[in-house]
Amino acid sequence: MMKPLFSAPDSFARRALEQLFPILDGVMPMNGSQRRDLAMACRDLSALLTTERDALNRPYWTSPRLTSAYLRYFLPWNLVRLSALLPGLDFGVIPDEPVILDMGSGPLTLPIALWISRPDLRNRPVTLIASDTTPHILELGRKIFDTLRAELFPESPWTLRTMRASVTQAPRRVYAKPGSLWMISMGNVLNEMEERRAKPGHQMTDRMRELLENSGEMLCENGLILSVEPGTRQGGRLISHLRKSALGGVEEEPEYEDLTAFALREEQAGRRREESEEDDWDEDMDDFGLPPLFMPLSPCPHAGSCPMLDRRTTAWCHMNAPADHAPESLRALSARAGLDKDSISLSFLLMRRMSLEEIENFTPPEKNRSRRIPARIISDAFVVPGYPGRARYACSSLGLALIPASAHLPAGALCEANPTRERDMKSRAVILSLEDSGRNAGRGAPGERRPFSTREERRRDRQDSPSEKRRSGTPSARREHERRNGEPREKRERRAHTPPTRRDVRSDRGPRRG
Repeated sequence: MMKPLFSAPDSFARRALEQLFPILDGVMPMNGSQRRDLAMACRDLSALLTTERDALNRPYWTSPRLTSAYLRYFLPWNLVRLSALLPGLDFGVIPDEPVILDMGSGPLTLPIALWISRPDLRNRPVTLIASDTTPHILELGRKIFDTLRAELFPESPWTLRTMRASVTQAPRRVYAKPGSLWMISMGNVLNEMEERRAKPGHQMTDRMRELLENSGEMLCENGLILSVEPGTRQGGRLISHLRKSALGGVEEEPEYEDLTAFALREEQAGRRREESEEDDWDEDMDDFGLPPLFMPLSPCPHAGSCPMLDRRTTAWCHMNAPADHAPESLRALSARAGLDKDSISLSFLLMRRMSLEEIENFTPPEKNRSRRIPARIISDAFVVPGYPGRARYACSSLGLALIPASAHLPAGALCEANPTRERDMKSRAVILSLEDSGRNAGRGAPGERRPFSTREERRRDRQDSPSEKRRSGTPSARREHERRNGEPREKRERRAHTPPTRRDVRSDRGPRRG
């Protein structure tokens, strides 16, 4: 079984991406000097959002130069990412008249991506509530969406409402009855939510839990939460902590006031699992002291602890995929700004609201090594000494996994594999095999050293060796072997284990001097 995560956008989504730049020229026109400065403005905004984040002392929406750069660089690239991800997500049963709340909506990036890439939503009477703290950027997003709809599908029965509210306030400010929302979506929200400091002692995970509780009250039965972040270390860690909060996790790092400090410390330390360390991943459910609220659906192949939060790993949950469907106008602008991409990267989490019965009966899943288990590919392919082909890291119910000979699998794919008793020497990841039998998983060429093997596996290897097969062959084969070697095997072995006599020792020294 193999299910790809990313897919190429259909013709409708491609047309929408191609039409985006002419629409932006109509929504926010530029004169000649602004157009010549656009590439530099994109580069400056990229630095402010990444390496020079501390210099961003006010929202970039207040600057027309940076707003134009965001709409023409970051908005299109985010749509390219989302239009590759959203078609492959399983939203389950969609109501006839779904209501979606998009928090921290900005220029309606995630709603536009849903509209252009999901025809099962585009054709329904969706009520979309977009919330943000900046009404100006919401109106720009409304103009972009309305123009796209008018040019590509004017019959689309979507109703768009905007609301001024922060992420933490938005679920309580929706003018709807509890249980009336089908989906709550967040795009690039957690990292900005983290930067807005709360009262002292109010941890980021506490704010996540409060957000999830408020969202759960407004969602209908089996309602969804979709959160998408950049595929950076910070974005992946935030997604992992959101998942942990949804499953009832409590904060175990009270000395760090936010997750950025935690992620930075992990990156600088560069922690790796030592070979002598025991695998205690089974015990990390001890810090789950609250009732679960949401069940992870994707990309997670299980509902156990997130292996990316293990203190001994520097990995983070993110997926990369080719960016072949990016429009040429976007590639040209990116190249001028020195920010061109050949792939897209993101971290995301899709969750389903659990019923009261599921919450009461929830138990962590068992780590079963006796059958095939689902695993999500979370890395590019790379060479591991001692293993055939190229391997990829994966997330599984057994923790971080390494799957040899898996380069043919698409990025982010969900597959099934057999657990083995081996572990990777460097990352301590469990070795999974795509073969039907995990017995020979990961074995390289004869004589190559495998990272880990058990005593039983070493005994089995000796039994399978040609010399051992000769020694344990048929009686006729043993007699022929003894005839050619001149004496019975048992006699040779007894002689080999008999202590040497004085004469034997002296004779080994050669002739005595006269």
